[in-house]
Amino acid sequence: MTNEGFDFGGSRLFENVPWILGLVFFIASMGVFFYFKSPYIQILALPLLLLSANFFMGTYVTRNFSKTDNMTLPFVDLFSSDEDLILDAGCGSGRVTIELSKVWNKGQIVALDLFESGEDIASRNLLEENLKIARITERVQVVRGDVLNLEFEDNTFDTAVSVLLLNNLGKAKLTGLKELYRVLKPGGKILIIVPTFNLQTFAVMSFLTLILTTSNEWRSLFQQAGFSLLDEGNINFGRFFLLQK
Repeated sequence: MTNEGFDFGGSRLFENVPWILGLVFFIASMGVFFYFKSPYIQILALPLLLLSANFFMGTYVTRNFSKTDNMTLPFVDLFSSDEDLILDAGCGSGRVTIELSKVWNKGQIVALDLFESGEDIASRNLLEENLKIARITERVQVVRGDVLNLEFEDNTFDTAVSVLLLNNLGKAKLTGLKELYRVLKPGGKILIIVPTFNLQTFAVMSFLTLILTTSNEWRSLFQQAGFSLLDEGNINFGRFFLLQK
């Protein structure tokens, strides 16, 4: 499998937002310092300058994360057999789907997303092109669907993965988790990755990281949905959780 030619759509915007914010805060800090004569107002230039440096650091983090070499999943005991039917919930343009195919090369993958128009990062065309480049088209069934109302029978999947999706569901997080629980077979496992507060997320999101769901809150949601927590740890912008039905 080659890593050349993949296009994950939203990565360019993802990479440049921190850089743009860093420039905006830098200009604001210079404006405050040179425009206002009062030292009591000029001192406000310092936190603006620190925020600028924070976002410039975030540019390095996001650009490094977007490289294909960093399409990684944590090494966990996820699969039950070589022929698992696995659900990639919130597959977007295929970054995780491709990584799954590299570490587990026999079974079938169902790649599910809303694929709504205007959302380049979840573009079905990008996904299908990336699957062709990775030479795994025949192993992946692409499905348009909503994790809050999955159109699958109970106990369908041996395994599931959901990366950076559940954190976007707002107050519906528990509903999404219950749906994933429903479509997993008894004993089936799911790997969930969500952003949580750490130095990497702070570099990219600054004080917005304070509104992220905490690890303790996630554990409570998992328990309410019926899952057992098998393992957890830090990865990229957040934390991974290995759960079992």
